[in-house]
Amino acid sequence: MDFTYWFPWKYAGVRFQGAGLSIGSGNGSQTREVTVVRGFAPVTVTGGGNNVAAGVLTGDVMLRLPLDDFWPGVHLAPYFFAGLGGIILGSGGEGHSVSETFTVTNSAGESRDVTFTGRRVNSLRNNIGEDRVLGHFGGGLEYRFTPHIGLFGEAGYDLVNGASNNFIQTNFGLRYAF
Repeated sequence: MDFTYWFPWKYAGVRFQGAGLSIGSGNGSQTREVTVVRGFAPVTVTGGGNNVAAGVLTGDVMLRLPLDDFWPGVHLAPYFFAGLGGIILGSGGEGHSVSETFTVTNSAGESRDVTFTGRRVNSLRNNIGEDRVLGHFGGGLEYRFTPHIGLFGEAGYDLVNGASNNFIQTNFGLRYAF
């Protein structure tokens, strides 16, 4: 959703955007062998396949230049925006405790039970962590067919927390002005 208000002075405005999504690991459940205790046979571990709900909310200050003011009949308006927002992550199954016991055997045939306890953690939470504040800036172009109906396309760059978490957000579609 996108709600924009252009001030009566038509060159500036404010905007609030929100998007909801479900992010998954994309590869379902994974099975792999892990060496738990050095000198003992590896054990098979299965995990993954979690999904987490997420949302991106932003508030921007916008500047635009309606080209109709300079070239009558040209219904284009390039615009630029900058603002702040946040990424809000859902629970994604956080808080579930895990307790696994493995029987491991070394090359001499000695067996030992090893128990691991902990909390199941979603891989998205491991990579991004908790909710984050983000900086948001970019630009776009709008074409109006009528004073109330137009098409737009834009790209924005989101600065999250370090270069490895930044991303580009693109939006395009039909816009109706009240």
